[in-house]
Amino acid sequence: MSRLIGFLIGVLYTDWLFHTDNVNAFGFAATTTGERIGSLLFAGGVTVVFYIVCAKLFSSSFFHGVIAASGFFASFDIVVIHWIFELHRLTHGPEADIIEPILVVIGIILLVYGIKKEKKSIRQAS
Repeated sequence: MSRLIGFLIGVLYTDWLFHTDNVNAFGFAATTTGERIGSLLFAGGVTVVFYIVCAKLFSSSFFHGVIAASGFFASFDIVVIHWIFELHRLTHGPEADIIEPILVVIGIILLVYGIKKEKKSIRQAS
């Protein structure tokens, strides 16, 4: 039960951080398609570094939780917030129509991977 509560708190807190009003990137504005895609690649790179740090410094259960929560957040946020409620998009350009479905698929893969790996590690421990 505590894992579920921790998972939900992490997802809700992360969602709040990503959707806080009046966010600015130190005065940088991504106005062209290249700049918008570059900013997404930068964010993706930081995310991969975060995954590596989590894998190296924390337990495998924590790492699996991070992967599963990231996948859930990516998929759920894009489908519900971006597509159903149309509150905002990943970018304000046409590239969002291509990138968002790809991220939904990646998110589902991460969610399934994290859950399967954690179940496998629990079975091996018992």
